[in-house]
Amino acid sequence: MNLTRVGRAITANEFASWVAPILVRDWAIPQTAHQQPVTTRNEDKARSPFTPCPTSPGARSIGIAVSGGVDSMALATLLSRHVQDLRDSFQKIQLHAMIVDHKLRDNSTEEANYVAKQIRRLDIDPHILTLDWSSPSLALANGNSKPDKSHLETLARFERYKAIAQQCHRLNIRQLFVGHHSGDQVETVLFRFSRASGIDGLAGIQPDAPFGVMNVQEALDLRVLRPLMSVSKARLRATCEKAGTKWVEDPSNRSLDYQRNVIRHYQQDLDSRQRSDRRLHPLCTASILEFRDRMDKHRKAAWSQVSPLLQGIQFDPMNGVCHLRLQSGGENVEWLHPTRSHVAIRLMSFMVRWVNCKDHSPRLEDLQTLLAHLRSPHTISQNRNKVQAKLDDSENASESTVYRKTRWRVSSTHPAPAETANGLFHRPATVPTTAFRPINISGVMFSPPRTSKGLAGHWTISRQPMSAIDLQTNTVDISTNQLDGRSPIDILWDQRFFLRIHAPEDRVGRQRTIHIRPLTLDDVRLARRTLKSLVTNGDRDSADQLQLFMDNVPGKTRLTIPVVSISSTSVSNSDELVSIPTLTMHLAPDLLKVQSRFKSGDPRFDIPDE
Repeated sequence: MNLTRVGRAITANEFASWVAPILVRDWAIPQTAHQQPVTTRNEDKARSPFTPCPTSPGARSIGIAVSGGVDSMALATLLSRHVQDLRDSFQKIQLHAMIVDHKLRDNSTEEANYVAKQIRRLDIDPHILTLDWSSPSLALANGNSKPDKSHLETLARFERYKAIAQQCHRLNIRQLFVGHHSGDQVETVLFRFSRASGIDGLAGIQPDAPFGVMNVQEALDLRVLRPLMSVSKARLRATCEKAGTKWVEDPSNRSLDYQRNVIRHYQQDLDSRQRSDRRLHPLCTASILEFRDRMDKHRKAAWSQVSPLLQGIQFDPMNGVCHLRLQSGGENVEWLHPTRSHVAIRLMSFMVRWVNCKDHSPRLEDLQTLLAHLRSPHTISQNRNKVQAKLDDSENASESTVYRKTRWRVSSTHPAPAETANGLFHRPATVPTTAFRPINISGVMFSPPRTSKGLAGHWTISRQPMSAIDLQTNTVDISTNQLDGRSPIDILWDQRFFLRIHAPEDRVGRQRTIHIRPLTLDDVRLARRTLKSLVTNGDRDSADQLQLFMDNVPGKTRLTIPVVSISSTSVSNSDELVSIPTLTMHLAPDLLKVQSRFKSGDPRFDIPDE
């Protein structure tokens, strides 16, 4: 085949210039790089149970997602050559190829074996990952062994990513290379343009990014590296041909049943016309890539104004809570000014997505409502006589909490409310005042500063209190018979916390039920009693961990973290609290071992570079 017609093969020096900066940056990211949280914990408790043990730079394993097509095979060829050169400086660098057998075509297994054979010739270890469509997690309600065509693309992609993430975790791989090229970039930008995406979406695929929000804990420490984003498919084909690397053609790429294939064929037709008449069509590949580059510059410029502000936010990655100061010296912080709305909205959106563990932003209208609420406190007119009458008529003063629950922001012209002997605030007359109140947006509550507890002057951003439906949905019962003493049970609780539960072998087989449910007020009382015991026994760190959570998180938002208890089927109303895992409180480790991890990634590394 004429290489001058299809493209020029990629040289080793070119590839090294693309991949070296990505590898250097990614290897510099710590294995568990969460910002120091508000709570205090020792190093052993801070280590995540789902994170592989860190390895030295001289013992790295690198993964490659290999479909067998020309894109991934060219990437494998280039990486094999690059790693061979790196072995002179770094010892024991091994490449692992993840080959997924989707079992959706009759010859898929033979094809996967053929690709593995070609991979071995490149001095890369192949791993064939077979999807089982008959497993309970994939079985459809109608009993079919395969998904219907309308959901096939999405479901197959999810299961492929899940299998790859789990295998990377087993091999202690943190970097996964993918052969996305300029054609994939164009398809993505057009696809997002059709959905009216904003700047972040129109900036397209990033060359270095987290694996993505998935319901698989093994994916949390995995990053996706794409060094070929500026390369055309023609050059990848030329690279394989020059190196003698064979590839396979997936017949599904020609099917117009998939949206991306429709965009690809349309784009190829435009490029063909552009080459024939030599006019730059506004939707040809060159125009779309130039548009994408401009959007990426705007994206980075916007985030460059937000990144420094994240350093002032206190994140608690164990409990999914963060704290933010919105006033300084009696005035709103600078980024809350109306002229900085673009910065404020982006920052608020980031925190909402971080707390509720979503991969999509809240609606712009909701963010604008939130921003208006944070800028302007509500005006409240309190009548002293009416309030005092309520206090006098109350038999239990603790039930009258009119002033106690109001977060006062007192102006210089009015004195602060005085605290009475029973702990309630009292004003001498009918005085207009301003007060901030909590507000919910997209399942996240913004709670104003409190006078007696929490971080002084900081708002608390946390999951909103659970409804009755939430309480029911987030209560999971598991039989201890499902534990075999060796393999733990993994659960994604409330779409926010990954829980790993396992029992000692001598405890397996007993007829008991494990309950995973939200924290209750009874649990809080028990936790406080336990706190006294912890202090008495000298476990200062555990005591501080619990006390800070109780102080820093307001009201019912405390009751949104998981609790694990166990009951016996032979004893009615028997329910023993075993663990509050996000607080590292394990009250019965001889019965169950419970570990937890918050789903959202590191807040410092989920934003683009400047």
